[in-house]
Amino acid sequence: MTDLYIPIAQIILAVAMLAVAVLCIRLDRKITALREGKDGVAAAAAQLALAVGRAEASVSALKSVSEAAGEDLQRSIEEARATGEALKFLVTTARAVEIKPAPVPEPAPVRQKRDLRWDEEEVEEDFRLTRRARPLAETWGGLR
Repeated sequence: MTDLYIPIAQIILAVAMLAVAVLCIRLDRKITALREGKDGVAAAAAQLALAVGRAEASVSALKSVSEAAGEDLQRSIEEARATGEALKFLVTTARAVEIKPAPVPEPAPVRQKRDLRWDEEEVEEDFRLTRRARPLAETWGGLR
């Protein structure tokens, strides 16, 4: 019976060796992929380093521009304060002096010209003069 165990053990050992060979092949593929990925990671790291360099240059340029803008803004603020003080002085001086304009005389009322003439008509049969008044707006307030 021991003779029977030896071939079975050899078969089990051969199957185990095949399994190990398959695992080694898979491991080799993974290592190859990792090496190729390392090259990609190295290229990505190089691009990242370039991007960081450009970002640092941009930040320094923005810093110098913002400093110049800050100086311009500070000058403008100082000019505005000086102008405000000058205006405050002018307003205070104007209130102290306060020149009033001369009063403008009111114009005299204009008299309305009225037509006080009467229309005269001659009536032939009794030779009397009849008078016809003008409309109320043109007479002396409706008085005849």
